[in-house]
Amino acid sequence: MPLKTKIPIGINIIIAFFILNAILWTVGQGGAVIAYDRVAGWGFQDPREALDPAIVEVNRGIGLTDMIIQIPLYLIAAVGLLQLRFYGAVAAWLVLGTTLYWPVVFWSSQYFYGTEGIKHNETTMSTHVILIVILLFALWAIIYLYRNRQLFTR
Repeated sequence: MPLKTKIPIGINIIIAFFILNAILWTVGQGGAVIAYDRVAGWGFQDPREALDPAIVEVNRGIGLTDMIIQIPLYLIAAVGLLQLRFYGAVAAWLVLGTTLYWPVVFWSSQYFYGTEGIKHNETTMSTHVILIVILLFALWAIIYLYRNRQLFTR
C-alpha cells in the first residue's frame, strides 16, 4: 500500500537510528547473554578480566532484559514510524526515554564502582563523547517527534 504522506527526513533518520541500534544491541547485548567473552573480544562488552565478576553477570542480565524489551521496542517503533502510525510515535518515545536513561545509568554505575573500589574499566573520553551524542540525539528525536505529532493520525 503506497504511503499518502511523504516521510520527513527527520523521521527517516530516527528510523535508521532504531534499526542500527536494534542490530548493535542484538549483537552486543544478546551476545553477552550467550557468549560474553566473544562479544567482549569484539568490543561490545568490557573484558571479563577487567571487571568484578558480579558486574559481568549484571551485564548479562541487562543484556537479556534488553533483548526482551528494548529490541522489540526498536523494531515496533521503526515499523510504526515508517507507516506514520501513532503506535510508532509512542514506541519511539518509549525507546528514546530509555535511550536517555541508559547513559545516566552507565555514568552513575561507573561513579559508584569507583567510589566503592569495585573492579571496573575506566571510561574513556571517546565513550563519554559517544554517550553524550546519543543522549543529545534522543533529546532531539523526542522533541522532533512531538513537534511533528500531527503526522501520526492513524
